[in-house]
Amino acid sequence: MSKSEVSLGSRPGLSNVVDIVVAPNAAFDRLRQVPTWGWAFLIGSVLGIIGAIMVEPAMIHAMETSLPAKLAAMPQIAKLPVDQQQSMIATQLKVSHVFLQLLPLFVPVTLLIAGVLQALVMTIANAVGRGDGSFMKYFALSITVSVVGYGLATLVLGPIVMLRGASSFEQQSAVMGAMPGLGLLAPGVKGFLGGFLGGITIFYLWATVLLALGMQRVGRIAPGVAWTAAIIMLLLTAAFAGWGAAFNG
Repeated sequence: MSKSEVSLGSRPGLSNVVDIVVAPNAAFDRLRQVPTWGWAFLIGSVLGIIGAIMVEPAMIHAMETSLPAKLAAMPQIAKLPVDQQQSMIATQLKVSHVFLQLLPLFVPVTLLIAGVLQALVMTIANAVGRGDGSFMKYFALSITVSVVGYGLATLVLGPIVMLRGASSFEQQSAVMGAMPGLGLLAPGVKGFLGGFLGGITIFYLWATVLLALGMQRVGRIAPGVAWTAAIIMLLLTAAFAGWGAAFNG
């Protein structure tokens, strides 16, 4: 046994981060025995933060391009005198600019919230599918899979956006839609449908498969129930992306 194998074996949480990509069944079996998630949370957060920093200029450019016209069209602003309109729009732009700059700091919080929500769905599936898992095991599974579904996804999105250039994005939803996925099948579609399709990326599909297989292995959930729960979580994620696209443009 090599030194690296010994090192990984002595840190099951770190082994899970590696194996969820190259040997997921090994990670699932360890999670069933010991639901550790600290390493996965740390690495998923770091990858997500790096990716968020890379896409930040494009998000800011898209906001500065699309937000003024959207704000000006709002009835409560449109009825104001021109100078007050400009003042309110400028203030909102400053607030949005600061928020986008701080967005990378919210990555760990996003992972934790998503982990709790997914664990709740999987715990319900556990009851329906007569599994023997627990909320903690499913939370650990969710956080471990997030290394792929969020960490690697955001890290890959960053270079894609940078290669296209921040100035090529006029809407924030277009930034997230740059990831290969169903959105590429309908590039001209905007609004909710555009965001929904753009939310079904290759990484989210990969994560969906991992969650479905993981529920069966970690909690012994019936295959049909596990796949149904995983697909529901994918559709909810895509619906959230669609809502964001419809709201933010």
